[in-house]
Amino acid sequence: TLNITRNANDTAEGAWMRPSYVYSNLTPSQVDCGDPFWSEGCTANYCLKQDEATETAGRVMSIPYTISAVLSPMVGFVVDKIGGRAIIATLASVTLIAVHTALAVTSISPVLPLIGQGVAYSLYAAVIWPSVPLTVRPHVVGTAFGTIMAIQNIGLTVFPLIIAAIHDHSGAYLPNVEWFFVACATCGTLAGLLLNIVDCCKSNRRLNRRNPKLTGDRDDVDTSVVGDEGAVLELDISSLVSHSTL
Repeated sequence: TLNITRNANDTAEGAWMRPSYVYSNLTPSQVDCGDPFWSEGCTANYCLKQDEATETAGRVMSIPYTISAVLSPMVGFVVDKIGGRAIIATLASVTLIAVHTALAVTSISPVLPLIGQGVAYSLYAAVIWPSVPLTVRPHVVGTAFGTIMAIQNIGLTVFPLIIAAIHDHSGAYLPNVEWFFVACATCGTLAGLLLNIVDCCKSNRRLNRRNPKLTGDRDDVDTSVVGDEGAVLELDISSLVSHSTL
């Protein structure tokens, strides 16, 4: 129980934000560390620890993005040398399954799982964008990139609402929110396996080759016309575009 009233004549800087503080059953959610009454008075130690915890959480949550910023160029260089884009995209999803499962079912420090998350981000970022020109015709590359960004932003809009609903329904972040992420990563893994099958059976391993031909390159063109003498004339898209602008 807490029942404290501010002196009406107290106008000094740093004075309490409210005239009185009356609580029959004080809970941590009612402690406002932005109010000098709490941060400089009866809960000073609590507010200090809260500030330290906020700083620590910020540093820990920055781990995936820091690792991704550092590793993505290096992973991209390796992918240029060895290929395996569809395989690596699938491995990134498998890594995310392991990361979110660990966060859901164990009480270990989040540092190691978040390092794994950063590695998964690096793998995925290094292969997803370079794969776009390999899978669509040159005249629709911009449309493909725009579509991907639209889908990504739809996800960034909808998924927080889903996560908030899961959190409100369960009353806690763990483990249900992490299980939702595991389900998403599982869908990504299944999509990656399907992508590898299609790449192998339908695209002559274009995504997984070390030096793939861009879709629409002369060696990759599947559109042709037959000349007057029966000769096959390949249609080079870039030539058609250049001539159409003359």
